[in-house]
Amino acid sequence: MGNYVRAVTISALFVLPISALAGDPSASIPSDSAGRWEGTATEFQGIYSGPAGAKITLDLKPDGTFTETWKEGARTSTTSGTWREHGKTLVLESGDPSHARLALRRRGDALYTVALEPLPSGRATTTSIELHPAER
Repeated sequence: MGNYVRAVTISALFVLPISALAGDPSASIPSDSAGRWEGTATEFQGIYSGPAGAKITLDLKPDGTFTETWKEGARTSTTSGTWREHGKTLVLESGDPSHARLALRRRGDALYTVALEPLPSGRATTTSIELHPAER
């Protein structure tokens, strides 16, 4: 039985990537995505409400964490969590139930998506989100 357990453990070491063993979420993060992104969230106008929008600042840290700030008029909301890339998709995950997960697609120097998101005013609405790297 001891030889079986040892063989399974050694086999797992060859199958699992080193980053999985280290528990380091930043091991697979490309350096060109880390940094500050800025842009807007614009509501798809409905027949019962006027258009709303927010300015967004997204700070992607090289350690795999993020801070996202939405500003709508004088109201501001901030969320933080972890991020990772999967192909051309950047995934943000936080512990905030109203903003638990957001997947953004990347094309060139733009991150974009359409999602049901809560604005700082408290109203959840379908928004078009587009972000670009901040001036450095």
